[in-house]
Amino acid sequence: MSRPLLWLLLAGCNRSTPSPPPPQPPHGAVEGPSQGLERDLERTRSFAASRPLEERPLADGFQRPEGVGSLRAEACGACHPEIYAEWAVSTHRHAWDDPQFQAEITKSDNLWLCRNCHTPLRSQQPHWPVGLVGGDVEAPELVPNPAFDEALMHEGVTCAGCHVRQGTIHGPGLSNSSPPHPVEPEPTLRSGEICLRCHQAERVYPAKTFVCTFTTGEEWRQSPQASQGETCVSCHMPQVTRPAALGGPERTVRRHWFKGSGVPKFPDRAPPQDAPPSPGLALELGQANGALEVRLRNEGAGHALPTGDPERWIQIDATFFDGSGAELEPRWSTRIGQEWRWEPEPKRMSDNRLAPHEARVERVAVPQGAAKVTVRASHHRMSEENARWHGLSDYPLSIQTHEQHLDLSP
Repeated sequence: MSRPLLWLLLAGCNRSTPSPPPPQPPHGAVEGPSQGLERDLERTRSFAASRPLEERPLADGFQRPEGVGSLRAEACGACHPEIYAEWAVSTHRHAWDDPQFQAEITKSDNLWLCRNCHTPLRSQQPHWPVGLVGGDVEAPELVPNPAFDEALMHEGVTCAGCHVRQGTIHGPGLSNSSPPHPVEPEPTLRSGEICLRCHQAERVYPAKTFVCTFTTGEEWRQSPQASQGETCVSCHMPQVTRPAALGGPERTVRRHWFKGSGVPKFPDRAPPQDAPPSPGLALELGQANGALEVRLRNEGAGHALPTGDPERWIQIDATFFDGSGAELEPRWSTRIGQEWRWEPEPKRMSDNRLAPHEARVERVAVPQGAAKVTVRASHHRMSEENARWHGLSDYPLSIQTHEQHLDLSP
């Protein structure tokens, strides 16, 4: 089979051979490059400034805030245990150690593109890109990072990635509490704009067999939800009343599960299935003129269904039964998603996803003798064929989201 190539994840082979990084700083140390390597830090910052937004790290991650033991999530969890527990089972937490991601990047030596979203702090990256050999994105010039923190790397999209800038905690707004560390309000945490650094990333690389094709941000911008003031945060970080930190007053804060489709990365480390948001798909059954009507609507999502990874799809399956409960043939199914051709160059061949609030009716012929129908909807991460190619034999590939039954009239 031809290998599936996902946006930046299978970006080809790195033609440079970087030196191994020096030992990481001890836990709790103030992370920072030595004075002799300030030049390399300036070079990588200058290089990042010349690249599209989605190819840049979110922040350096060198300076721990005053009053915080380290930049690692466990330090944040000491005062924010409920938030820490939610983040610990989130997709963000597993952005680096996700088996699918690891299977894909092991087929390539070139990680600099992928790391900017999966490990968004410079201190999480063992090497810094400072240029491209011949302008080729598959030939980065890399230098060792003296402030590399391997444990922090394994935290993926960690607390500091969104909340720490130059040694200061950034929060969604100021409160009447007195935290033990400096805090500044950060409007992009409320607006969801920070989310778009990774979830809105469209980039074509001429003569390459990969593209950047995450369009969730643009889908949201064109949605009714955006015009009504709803953002990524509204759905994916639902409100809850509780203390933001140990010993603090109860107030309205946000959950940190960042739940999406509900397909877990690790079955035992995932947000509760009943945690908000519920599936954006609304499914209703009816019968008209002797045909089954499967009524679909993107009821709850402020983006296309499905969104994100182009391999994802939603499948609707209908099974018919006679009066004795015996299954009848044929079954019926339909697929909602994108179809891509990846070789010789990436090209989207079709896209029948549901736009926000879009409704669609599928009319299905009812087999003779059918007395009842069961319709199920499921969300799929990838095909079984692609999972085998990646060696992901035990990886969760799908989750059922709906099951409905309808007694059919003669």
